This record gives sequence, structure tokens and C-alpha cells, in this order.
Amino acid sequence: MKSKAEFIKKAAVTVILLTVFMTSFAFGVSENYTTENDPLVSLSYINGVLTPAFEAYVDEKVKNVSADEVAAALMNNDSFKEYVASLIASQTHGGVSGSSDGEQFKTVELAAGKKIKANGKCEVIVRKGQAAAYCRTEGAVKDISAGKTLKNGDAAVLGNLIEISYAGDSGIISLLTPTEILIRGEFIVGE
Repeated sequence: MKSKAEFIKKAAVTVILLTVFMTSFAFGVSENYTTENDPLVSLSYINGVLTPAFEAYVDEKVKNVSADEVAAALMNNDSFKEYVASLIASQTHGGVSGSSDGEQFKTVELAAGKKIKANGKCEVIVRKGQAAAYCRTEGAVKDISAGKTLKNGDAAVLGNLIEISYAGDSGIISLLTPTEILIRGEFIVGE
């Protein structure tokens, strides 16, 4: 009998010692645990490591792309062309200036240094080449797509709808290369 009692006593002591050991081990591990050491659940890891790394990656990619490359890619993108066409259609039906030429845009190619002057109110979209706004009156040339007024010498962005509001000395000038534009309204081609 003594051996059975001793065996139960030893088993009980072993179980108690194992329980104490496992409990102290669990408390020791949990005291060293923080969410900063666990990137899967840590908001501070996302905010402190992932977000800055992603922003640096995007900044690096953006630095390597020129505005001309972006404009060329957009002009070759069918979805973008459809968007521009729908934007133009929505603006013409929404009351943007009427024109004596009707609702159709006309294609005009300007040699370098040539100007399109508004002879009334007209709308222009630069399709290829480089062009800039020229005006003596502030507010005469507006980039409707970008929602801003262009000052004399500001670049006309490819594909953007530009409105020339005043007759006389306001319009678009072709820069270094021949420039293809779409135009609606009354205009004069000159130097």
C-alpha cells in the first residue's frame, strides 16, 4: 500500500510542479509580448513601417516618369479618351458656351509659333504637341478640366478642355513643335 500512496503523492507533486512551471512560463512570455513585436496585428507597425515604405516607393516611381510620358499614355488609353469625350459632351449639353460653328470640334494644326486667337468665346483641346496660353486679361483662358485659370505662358495640358473667354488678344500659342488642336467656336489663326 505504501508504494501506491507514494506513487500518488509523487504524481501529485509532479503535476503541481508542472502547473507552477507552465504558469510561470506563460506569465514570463506574456510580460515580454507587445504589439510592436507582432507586425501582423500592430497598427504602429503599419503606420511606422509599411506606410512610409510604400510612400517612398511611390515617390521614387513618380520621380522617374515625365509629364510627357503620362500625357502620351493617357492619350493612348481608350478609357481616358472616352472620359474626355463624355466630359465634353456633358459640358456642351450643360450650357457651356454655344458657338457659331455648332457643336462639332474642328481639327487645326498649328506650326510652331502660330496662335489661335478667340474671336468670341471658344473651346480648345490640345491633342498633340506643346502649347501655352497667352492673354493680356487675367481670367481670359481657363483650363476647365483642371479647374484653374491659366496665366500668360502657362502650359496647356494635353487632353484638357480649355476655354478662351475674351475676343482679341487671348488664345493658345504653339510652342516648339507643330501642335494639333481641336477647337469649337469663333477663332482666328495668326502669329
